[in-house]
Amino acid sequence: MRTFDTFESPGLIVYPDRVKRNIAKVLEMVNGNPNRLRPHIKTHKTKEVNDLLLAAGITKFKCATIAEAELLALSEAPDVLISMQLIGPNLGRFKQMVEHYPKTTFSSIVDDALAASELDRTFAKSPIGVFVDLNMGMNRTGIKPNNAFALVQHIHSLPNLQLRGLHAYDGHIRDKVYEERRSHVETEFKPLHVLLEQIEITNLELIVSGTPSFLVHHKNPQFTCSPGTFVFFDAGYAELFPDKTFEFAVEVIARIISKPTPSTICLDLGHKSVAAENPIDNRVRFIDHLDWILKSQSEEHGIVEVGDSSNYEIGDIVRMIPYHICPTVNLHSHLQVIDGGLWEVKARNRRLCY
Repeated sequence: MRTFDTFESPGLIVYPDRVKRNIAKVLEMVNGNPNRLRPHIKTHKTKEVNDLLLAAGITKFKCATIAEAELLALSEAPDVLISMQLIGPNLGRFKQMVEHYPKTTFSSIVDDALAASELDRTFAKSPIGVFVDLNMGMNRTGIKPNNAFALVQHIHSLPNLQLRGLHAYDGHIRDKVYEERRSHVETEFKPLHVLLEQIEITNLELIVSGTPSFLVHHKNPQFTCSPGTFVFFDAGYAELFPDKTFEFAVEVIARIISKPTPSTICLDLGHKSVAAENPIDNRVRFIDHLDWILKSQSEEHGIVEVGDSSNYEIGDIVRMIPYHICPTVNLHSHLQVIDGGLWEVKARNRRLCY
């Protein structure tokens, strides 16, 4: 293992053995059945983690962008769902990619009849799979289940679309008390079961679960679960899971570059290096200094309240767990591997080839 002195800062350090154990844990939670998993790759965006998931027997994946889908195709992932309704030029890009990677079966989601018709027109004479995107209460995308049957019928009327299943993402369900979370899931998913009775198709894939609700959904063999953050994990989701469910597989590394006051230090850690959508004191957890408080950030600098700054030296290394790992990874071109080498965050780019 390298010493931390050799790592560049600001940067991210990845522990591959922890990633492997997190993958093993999520498989254990679905009783070792990889067909019950369709992990989302938005968290890691790396070919290396895709390959680890494939090596563990996982064959179905979810992603948010065409670039992420192409990255999966580069590893010959068998089954890839883009969980965004594709519109405009992205329809043409999607078709080009599908034609270029015949070893991968691609699908996308739809929640609107016009969007479904446009997808059907794009894939004339070359059918494509679709999942109906359901709004389970998050109110971000999707059609309410009680309005979805008409869309299902419309899809069946289109010659180039093949209905493969339903996509019921519930990222808003993150109650801190597990029993409340379970009850929340049961309430929100009642309309889904009514819809299934209307459709009367038994072989549809039912894709559910944000990472927090995975603790509930993994117990239902009817569902395919699509957590993503579990591969790296973060401080935000650690608050919602039982202790030691998953391991922190990526750390942020920074260095003290200045001691501007007797009680503060400055790190080379601005909001260009760690996700900044949360309040300033809730962006990182300091691994070795639980009492430190991040007070402010600019583009490349982070001011931290440390009590007595004379206890620390310029150049001292500081390691942290990010509160939200997904956008944090997206800010970095590479992950620095703990035992040597780099993992390129390839899919942070919006375009690879297509």
